[in-house]
Amino acid sequence: MKKILSTVIFFLMSFPVLAAVSEMDAKSAPPETVSTVYVVLFGILFVGIVAGFFIYLWWSTKDKSDQ
Repeated sequence: MKKILSTVIFFLMSFPVLAAVSEMDAKSAPPETVSTVYVVLFGILFVGIVAGFFIYLWWSTKDKSDQ
């Protein structure tokens, strides 16, 4: 009974996905609205923040090992 119930739930969950796929085509695709400059700026900031976080972790563990 559990197998049938779980199968039915996943089968019913697939209907919205099928509807979305059938409606999505080239005409209904969203237009490109973001400039490449903003994507590059986001990438640079993201990498900088991640690098800064790891430098902070390294610096804080270095201070604890010195004491």
